[in-house]
Amino acid sequence: MNSRWLFVMLAVVAVAGVCVGQEEPLQMTSGDQKDTDPMISPDGHTLAFASNRTGNLNIFVYDYHTKGTYQLTESPKDDRYPNWSPDSTKIVFTSRRTGNGDLFEVDVKEKSGYLQLTEQEVLEEYASYAPRGEGLLLARAAKKGLLRRKMNVVFLTRGSGTSAGRILAEGDEPRFSPDGKKIVFVSRRTKNNDIWLMNTDGTLQTQLTSSPKDDENPCFSPDGRHIVFASNRTGDFEIYVMEADGGNVRQLTSNPSDDTQPCWSRENFIYFTRKRAEGKSNIWRIKAPE
Repeated sequence: MNSRWLFVMLAVVAVAGVCVGQEEPLQMTSGDQKDTDPMISPDGHTLAFASNRTGNLNIFVYDYHTKGTYQLTESPKDDRYPNWSPDSTKIVFTSRRTGNGDLFEVDVKEKSGYLQLTEQEVLEEYASYAPRGEGLLLARAAKKGLLRRKMNVVFLTRGSGTSAGRILAEGDEPRFSPDGKKIVFVSRRTKNNDIWLMNTDGTLQTQLTSSPKDDENPCFSPDGRHIVFASNRTGDFEIYVMEADGGNVRQLTSNPSDDTQPCWSRENFIYFTRKRAEGKSNIWRIKAPE
């Protein structure tokens, strides 16, 4: 074989998994603070995120219609991990204001009247609404006070209050598929973080990634065909996308900073957190692959 063509073929193999021609990311927030936990509303009109720009972490919202950012929560302790109701009117989030890490809900239009949803004496985080709003999916610490907490994926029926909920799997960072039939989540059962998939009743738990490095923060595309996630398999965290069955993994970002916490909008953008320095980060977005 001609040595020139052999070199070309080897070069193609070397970059396999990286999206060729991917657009450069666009910075959405700026400033010398920590902006994190981005989540775009289902209608695509509003971006929620956590920021410490006014002190500790609180929930902020950027409105694409008004081009303005406003503070949604004001707590003496950190508020984090906002997620939207299916009709884009409410946000569920984790708050340390009770000392534990309980779930609260706030009406985005009213901008007041926090409703406490849980009162467990353990951390609860990464909550999201079921697609039809009948309950909440969340990660809950199995025990209190451990440095490296064992987390369980839990489904909490709407209106059950402080109920223990139904444990579906050992894992963290769960997200529903758009049709509500599957749940993607993170598990350390293979010694490091990998992406797993299961039915909504906890059955048929299937490992999707098996990198020796951590794969985290999975989120479905709006059509349910792809999963976007963060991985440090190349030495620092970058954003990747794969088919919903774990195939055809492609790298979307390449930056010396850590890129994490991706979420996929209906306008086909992927929002994520890019770490700038110790304790500082901003929200960015990139065009999702076709």
